[in-house]
Amino acid sequence: MRISTITAAIAAVAVAVTAAPIYMDKAPGPSSSTIDVLNFALTLEHLEAAFYNYGFDKFDSGDFVNEGFDAAVRDRLDHVREHENDHVTVLTEVISSLGGHPVPACTYNFPLDNVRQFLTIAQALETTGVSAYTGALDDLEGDLLTAAGTIATVEGRHVTFLSEVLGQVGFPYAFDTPLNPRQVITIATNFITSCPFDLGIHPYTQLTAELPKDGSTKVSTSFDGEESYAIEDTWCQFLYKDRLVVSPRAQCALPPGATGYVYVFVTSSTNPVNKPDSDILAGPVLLFNGSHDDN
Repeated sequence: MRISTITAAIAAVAVAVTAAPIYMDKAPGPSSSTIDVLNFALTLEHLEAAFYNYGFDKFDSGDFVNEGFDAAVRDRLDHVREHENDHVTVLTEVISSLGGHPVPACTYNFPLDNVRQFLTIAQALETTGVSAYTGALDDLEGDLLTAAGTIATVEGRHVTFLSEVLGQVGFPYAFDTPLNPRQVITIATNFITSCPFDLGIHPYTQLTAELPKDGSTKVSTSFDGEESYAIEDTWCQFLYKDRLVVSPRAQCALPPGATGYVYVFVTSSTNPVNKPDSDILAGPVLLFNGSHDDN
């Protein structure tokens, strides 16, 4: 069983999202909630585009070859980079055409020490992007729903390519996992230092979740403020494909069916994290399990 996680890569990144003007659409026409959803998508696309632009400035074809990857991988990633920059351009134009104010890019901190780390974080961002678009589809309709769907499918293709390059199954599940905006922002803010705007979505406490290198499925978790809770009063929740598994934190182990990506949360009750009344203490954090069993 091969396990990878972005936790170690981002553990040292400071997060301080600053509140400033809120870019909201108050004019007649499309609802402010529609503009908010599109600006939320634009925030994520800014992040992805900035990440790829930074990685391409840092690593050339020789760096890929020196770490055991074919030089063609970088060429393929250049197409991914172009896609993300195109997404920024199109979303900016759509928001402006609807009378809204497109949010600008934030300031980012990407912990890229080597090519494998670049690929691993890219896989995590693309996976989160798929979950974000999937979760937002209920808030859009008509042409905007179709447009979001076309971006989501492309993000899914990116994930497949990156997973295969990293030696994992590119399509481990029959269904993808939706996340709500606050869950998505919790992951995204691992890489955001500050923003000149406030979307009104504040992240949950960051969670560190890791699996041992011996191949076992026991998940160790930690988060700021955990000392306020007895371990028997907390739970691990695993969200993956169309399933949610809840277990006592003292017995926190990767479910047998979580054989691809899995989102991990720590909660103060067994209320499901995909319900409005959930009691999330920390997370989600994204783990990858490279084995495959789509049951």
